[in-house]
Amino acid sequence: MDKYEQFKIEQDSLLKALAENGPSENLMHRMQALYKDACLVIALGPHTALERDPADAGREYADEQDFTAYVETYVLAVQSGELARLFEMQQWGAVAYEYETVDVDGKVCPGVRVSWANKIAFLAGGKDGAFDARLEAMAKALAALMSAKWYRWQVRLI
Repeated sequence: MDKYEQFKIEQDSLLKALAENGPSENLMHRMQALYKDACLVIALGPHTALERDPADAGREYADEQDFTAYVETYVLAVQSGELARLFEMQQWGAVAYEYETVDVDGKVCPGVRVSWANKIAFLAGGKDGAFDARLEAMAKALAALMSAKWYRWQVRLI
């Protein structure tokens, strides 16, 4: 059984218990543990603020120069507190973010993983119609801050 199958079985069990017995402290702790890896992942395309050869302008994915520029931009955004402001959601708890590489269409792209301390509150946001719009706005703001040609985001559970 792979990691996703195990996750799905545990999730189904917890949701069944929630439906049958209602919320409890124990159940909330178990759900928080199950969703411990829940996060927003934002992949970034080529960096637009770099001076490049015109032949490079049409590249679809980030290259080594882009990766270097993103790391520098990311460090400055963390130090200035700009990333914390972009992703602040009080009801979701303290925010943490990490620069990482993300697979997009089989290509390795630069990206940022964002998570909040209260995983249950974060995921419960998905029940309201504004959730996707809120995450889209965050991803778009990050892309603008990082000077990305394009961005893609997803909620990752495991």
